[in-house]
Amino acid sequence: MEAPKPAGNCPEPADCSQEPFISKRSGNGRSPRYCVQIRRKQDQGDVSASKTFSTLDEAKKWRDDTLAKIQLGRLARKQNEEETNQVLVSDLLQRKRDNGRHMERSANQNLDLLIKHDRCQVSASTLNLKWFRAMADGLIATGMLPQTAAGYMAILASSLKWAAKRKADVPYDVIVWAMEILWEDEILARSDERERRPSLEELDQILNAVLANKRQKIPVITISVFAIYSCRRLSGICRLRWSDLNVSESTILIRQMKHPRKKKGNNVTVNLPPEALKIILSMPRTSEFIFPYNPRSTGTAFRRHRQLVEIEDLRFHDLNRPGFT
Repeated sequence: MEAPKPAGNCPEPADCSQEPFISKRSGNGRSPRYCVQIRRKQDQGDVSASKTFSTLDEAKKWRDDTLAKIQLGRLARKQNEEETNQVLVSDLLQRKRDNGRHMERSANQNLDLLIKHDRCQVSASTLNLKWFRAMADGLIATGMLPQTAAGYMAILASSLKWAAKRKADVPYDVIVWAMEILWEDEILARSDERERRPSLEELDQILNAVLANKRQKIPVITISVFAIYSCRRLSGICRLRWSDLNVSESTILIRQMKHPRKKKGNNVTVNLPPEALKIILSMPRTSEFIFPYNPRSTGTAFRRHRQLVEIEDLRFHDLNRPGFT
């Protein structure tokens, strides 16, 4: 078989001219490089592939493997220019990250996984129910619970709908319809309501462990007790500001309170129980924040002492729910 003429940056074959499809590059004092260029006409369309290697043996192996894939029909045909220019799902997800509203750390991590996911490296205009079902099934196949997969799929769907509203070539109706089917067929599931509550004995053990740790700088005990009386989340507690406190009315403004639908600008004034107000007034004014601590560090400190006294399945978040046993 006569070797085709190399295309692009591949020069005419030199030392390796006896090897079909392989050309040698050299120059500027650098080590030689070997360019493999393959073109084949198939019934389903032209197939082309090219790659450059640092050794001739690597080039030969890739050439032989690629020719075998073409013969078996496992290498996709060459896309025409219109198909090549179609935007990928991963591109739209990245566009949402770059230009959409700010997302929390966990949502960003979920979106990062989706952007890199193999199934998102397809044209967004080709999405259908089969793709959405395969995407959800694939996430669950990795060991995710349906509740966890639902969170990823919700971010995926909302990002694609965001892009569709901004004239991206992605089928908006298909997104809505596919997500409805996934919920109806129970491929996705909602998180179960958590019923874990700490007992007074468990709290006593954890807080005594904190008290005995002289190296603990964050006032875990104070923040934990405040969470119990105020029924506030840890992230919200660490955002409370002195300027938002109204002592005479015993109220405080909660900025960006967590809400299942409102993700921005959800500021709410809440009442403070007398015990919670006393804790606030006992705090030193060393910052604009009443509890000027990193919520992640505070949560880690609580978890470390909980593990120290061997208490299972208890989170800091469980403290802000009424109903101690």
